[in-house]
Amino acid sequence: MEGKKRRGTGRVTLADVAKMAGVGSMTVSRALNRPDMVSEKLKEKIDSAVTELGYIPNYSASALASASSNVVAVVTSSLAEFGHAEMIAGIQEVFIPAGFQLMLAESQNQEEREQKLLETFMSYNLAAVILFDAKHTPSTYELLSAAQLPIVELGAAVENPLDINIGIDNASAVYKVTEYLISLGYEKIGLMCAAQKQWVSQQRLRGWHRAMLDNNLTTTRVISTHAPSSFSTGARLLPELVLNWPDMDALICSSDDLACGALFECQRRKIRVPKDLAIVGFGNSDISKVCQPPLTTVAVPHREIGIQAAEALLARIQGDEWQQKTPIASVLCKRESC
Repeated sequence: MEGKKRRGTGRVTLADVAKMAGVGSMTVSRALNRPDMVSEKLKEKIDSAVTELGYIPNYSASALASASSNVVAVVTSSLAEFGHAEMIAGIQEVFIPAGFQLMLAESQNQEEREQKLLETFMSYNLAAVILFDAKHTPSTYELLSAAQLPIVELGAAVENPLDINIGIDNASAVYKVTEYLISLGYEKIGLMCAAQKQWVSQQRLRGWHRAMLDNNLTTTRVISTHAPSSFSTGARLLPELVLNWPDMDALICSSDDLACGALFECQRRKIRVPKDLAIVGFGNSDISKVCQPPLTTVAVPHREIGIQAAEALLARIQGDEWQQKTPIASVLCKRESC
């Protein structure tokens, strides 16, 4: 049997389901949103009509009509960026069992696009907002301030967050890596950055710079590019570093992909790692564990960041107080590349 369609859209409506099931529209709505309030027999009858008609609930309309919402907007800077999928998985681990729906979008590392996405999301009656970036347009700050919603910026610690901030301290992480290299006897340490958000790059540069100065070492061996943080970028940048600073004895890279690219280029040029040049990555990706030699790198607990972010928001939504269990910290993974 084919249900009656909404004129102009072809969409099966709640009324169509109600008509087929022989009940009122409110009963169908109750069965879909609060199944505990209807009998099992009636629920099966409505579910059968939903399946036969191919009905898809209009969550945006229900959210707009409701005083409360179960919709959480998530704007990630890039789905391809390492660790973001793990953070989203952590967020889902908390919110899905609690009955919340995630609306996910990608800003492609563009502040203006993030603003447009948030303007669209605000047409829904949102419960909260999760942002994978901490720098926004002035209009975005105004929009989020006016919305008066629980907001979390996650991934990296920032000095002046909009609301809740869950993430690692990039400056501290790179400071510890640099101190570790110095403790091994390396003194001419370089830094390679690529395709990082400017504020993240500045944090990591600050950590490296502070560690070098604290040990009275030169802070000139730095190279940065807006090119993708990839194997090919790491391989392309290494010759420039070696040409400008042939005495460099260690290199810290802002990602494992960059570090592996530099490592492969070292092997092509017969530069021995770590005897001639030590290399350190960032991220603890799978490639860092299987390249030769395996990379010393920084592990970031991405899933835990997502879990803590969702727990913080859920507490705020439910009117409870939330206190961070333990500060999110990176972990230095010591391997054979240095």
